[in-house]
Amino acid sequence: MISFRSIVLSLVFAFLPVPAVLAVGGIDYLEPKDFTGKIYSDTSLKQTLFTFRRTATNTGSEIHVTREFNSPNGKLAAREEVVYQKGQLKSLVLDEMQTGGRGEARVESVGGELKINFDYTEGTTKKTGSEKFLSEILTSDMVGPYIAAHLGELAKGEAVKCRLISLSRAETVGFKFFKESDSTWQGKPVVMVTMQPSSIIIARIVDPLHFIVEKEGIHRVIQYSGRTTPSIRRDGKWEDLDAVTVFDWK
Repeated sequence: MISFRSIVLSLVFAFLPVPAVLAVGGIDYLEPKDFTGKIYSDTSLKQTLFTFRRTATNTGSEIHVTREFNSPNGKLAAREEVVYQKGQLKSLVLDEMQTGGRGEARVESVGGELKINFDYTEGTTKKTGSEKFLSEILTSDMVGPYIAAHLGELAKGEAVKCRLISLSRAETVGFKFFKESDSTWQGKPVVMVTMQPSSIIIARIVDPLHFIVEKEGIHRVIQYSGRTTPSIRRDGKWEDLDAVTVFDWK
């Protein structure tokens, strides 16, 4: 069975506002330095399954981001640690406390070419992989800025592609974004954006994700529905979780 637990998408794919663009063409992922949200079971927003917090610090040219997902009782369910250097992804580490899984992705220079190398272990299962590093390769932490940066294209009806890291598969998976419609949310104009796998086969297995994005200003992602990082336990087994994530913009 294909697992997309670590693709998304906590595609909480967390969603930042579009940050300042650096002179080298990268993105400054430092802000917001402290950012929270809640993951609900459905659109009624009555049952909280997990809370989310993103914290970021900078050391020299590096930005270190920690993304934690906790159960309502405060127990840590999953942690993602991302390192950026001059606006470019350097590494991603995922610890899945629920299942015992651990994955890493590291961008390294091999023979003068940038490669992204993967390692994932869960129990006796171990996977490794390596791909050419491309600018459109994203972690969950990068999805929000990517949508914001391409909202103009999406608003015109154009599709925008990316490749999202899936640590549990030790590879990247192709996705595409497209505009669903214009709408309003709490009296403000928003754009409804869909993200779905580019592969027809994978699209049959993984439901699209749906984002509510501010149409004006810095195009923050207000809410999204779909696959997220923590798992859910059903009938004694851990399963991928599709839920509704709402971000606490202050």
